[in-house]
Formats: sequence, C-alpha cells, structure tokens
Amino acid sequence: MSKPPVSPKPTPPQPPVMLRGLADLVEVLPFLLDVEPVNSLVVAGLYATPGTHGRLGTSARVDLPASGEDFDDAARHIADEYVHVHRRRGDSLPQQVVLCLCATPSTGEQPQETMRRLAPLANAYRTAFHRHGLPAWDMVCIAQGRYWSYSRPESVPPEGAEVSGQPGPVSVAAVANGAVRAADPAVVARAFEPVTGRAARRAAKALGRAVAALNNRAARTPFPVLAGQLHLETRALIERSLARIARTGELPGPRDTARLIAGLKDRRTRDFALACDDHQSTHRLWQHLARHCVAPHEDFAPPLLTLFAWTSWLQGDTGTARTAFRAAISTDPAYKMASYLHTELAQGASAEGAAAIFRQAAAEMDY
Repeated sequence: MSKPPVSPKPTPPQPPVMLRGLADLVEVLPFLLDVEPVNSLVVAGLYATPGTHGRLGTSARVDLPASGEDFDDAARHIADEYVHVHRRRGDSLPQQVVLCLCATPSTGEQPQETMRRLAPLANAYRTAFHRHGLPAWDMVCIAQGRYWSYSRPESVPPEGAEVSGQPGPVSVAAVANGAVRAADPAVVARAFEPVTGRAARRAAKALGRAVAALNNRAARTPFPVLAGQLHLETRALIERSLARIARTGELPGPRDTARLIAGLKDRRTRDFALACDDHQSTHRLWQHLARHCVAPHEDFAPPLLTLFAWTSWLQGDTGTARTAFRAAISTDPAYKMASYLHTELAQGASAEGAAAIFRQAAAEMDY
C-alpha cells in the first residue's frame, strides 16, 4: 500500500483558542491546516494540565485509505509518523489526540452510512495511537456538512449535527490570534490546471511536434549522445527563458514551451532546474509549463508539477506545494522526487536546507 506522508502544522499562535466542546473543535478544524482536508484524517494533539484549560498542539493530515483491507496498516503508519515528527523536532508528545475523519460519501451513499462504514477505521486509528500512549479524547466523522462522534455518540443527534457555514466565536478568536483559514484544494489546484480551448489545442500540437522531432533524432543518434545534447539544449533554453521573464515578464511561446516540457523529463535537467536561484521567475515558468502539459501528453507532467510545488514551498506557500506534490504523485506514483520532497515538507524539513543540497549537486554536475 502506498503510504502518504503526514502533513503537520505547528501549534497555533498563542494565546490559544479555548474550545468548549465538539462543536467548537469542528469549527476550528479549517484553521489547523493550510489546505482543507478532503477524504483525510486530521490528527490534533491536546496538551492539558489537571485543573487548567487544554490547548491544541501539532496537527497533521493524511489521506484516508481506499480499502478496508488497508485500515490497520494505514492507522499504524500515521501513528508512527506523528510520533516520529515530534521526536525529529524535539517536541514533547501531547497527552491526548483528537481524530477527525473528513470523508466524501461514495456514490449513492448517505452521510450517515459513510460514518458507519468508517467506524472500523476510526477504531483502528484509536488503537494505533493508544499503542504510543496517546489516547483519543474524541473521534469525529465529518461528511457532507454533518458530523458525528464515535467516542460520544449520545452527544450528537443520530442524523448528525450540522457544520455551520457561518463564522462563530471560535473562528473569530482563531483569526484574531493570527490563524489563517485553510484554502479550498479545488481553488489551489486551479493554479496549475491544464489550459483549455484554443490554448490547449496549440499546446497539444506543439508537444506532438516536439515528441516527433525527438523520435526522429533518437532514430539516428546514440542515446547517451542524444541525452547529453538534449540536456545542454534544455538547460540553455531554461536560462534564456528565465532571463526573459525577469527582464520583460514574457513567457515562452508554444514551440519553446513544448521543448522545455519534453526536455525536463530528463532527470539531470530537472535537477538543474531544482537548483535555479531566481525563485520568482522559475515559479512563473514551471507554472506555465505545468499548465501547458495537456492531453495526450500527461506523462510529462510530474517533473513540472514537482518543480512548481518546489518553488511554492520555497516561497512559503505550503498549501499549494502539498497540493501540487500530490498531483505529481497521483499522475505517477513512482516519481521519486515528488514523493521525496512531499515527505520532507510533511516532516517539517527546511526548504532552504534542501535548496542548498540541490545547488551543491548542480555545481558538481559533469556537463
């Protein structure tokens, strides 16, 4: 089973927002992550001292497993990773956790049926965290605007309690304390979704020509020689494109766009691109290339999405970075660089630390 990384978010700013119960917890949930959770488990730590109010600690998100056969394995994975992230940072573990299953009903399924279907998964999560000495204060299922408690079913009507769409006192307090509401993942994904209409037709035609030209060269040139030529050609085109963007803001036309898309499928060229220093110009270029990687050439997309996610992370936009990394992995689950960087981001690694490694590797490349 594929094991997606835990995506943590540091403790909210102090002073903490006081939660009076389950309804307040559901209301504050969108402020615990940078992207709204969809078909996800959200774990929030609870720190409490007897006789005092508790506070929320590190929160984390992970995809819900698709199959019931994976429930126990998925639960052990996130519990282990949650503890590992705390130890890596040198943070103390919370006294308790809250487990929120944010689910989308299957076709023809009512939200209450979704809640019942996921009850074994909730129990698997509870058991896995308890093994680490982290009891669950509550386990919640949120589906299609309603929520239920697995731990305290009597506290919520059988048909579920409604998730309020209006900001309440907890939301107001969270914003006042500096918290930012999570972005809608569908809105985030629009930043790199493929172009449509006439632009898509032009892009597909240019990509078809670029692929045909590569095939013609491959038929008469030994592969190691061709790979070296393409690397140098694409690298030079990247440098010219970035200089033009920095100078005039002009993005590459269809022909150069297609050549860049095809050329960046090469791992050495992608590694050179990861080390580029002009983060603003590269961000615009990788976004442009990702949006012009249209059908039937989607197999070119993972390097471009990875580069766009990487520059998003470098600029502090972790919500877009996580979403773009996941899009790259979804397109090609075996694309290792996307998985590696997604895991590093999820475990709280420094983007600048990774950037230094890429720059060193690029400096040592044998051209």
